[in-house]
Amino acid sequence: MSEQMLAVLGFGSIGAIAIVLLVLERRGIAKRKAARGGREVDVSNLIAFGSAAGENKKSDGASK
Repeated sequence: MSEQMLAVLGFGSIGAIAIVLLVLERRGIAKRKAARGGREVDVSNLIAFGSAAGENKKSDGASK
């Protein structure tokens, strides 16, 4: 086989593996979402303010 054919096969296999991993990841995301009852998890506060934002939200709801 020529070097070009080996390169095509090499990059093609990398692309195929990437597509398989993408599909597996999407299936995992769908499975985790179904386990949460279809709810989305809002992590915007955690991203902006760290884990303290999540703790305050929990304690505010419990203290009322």
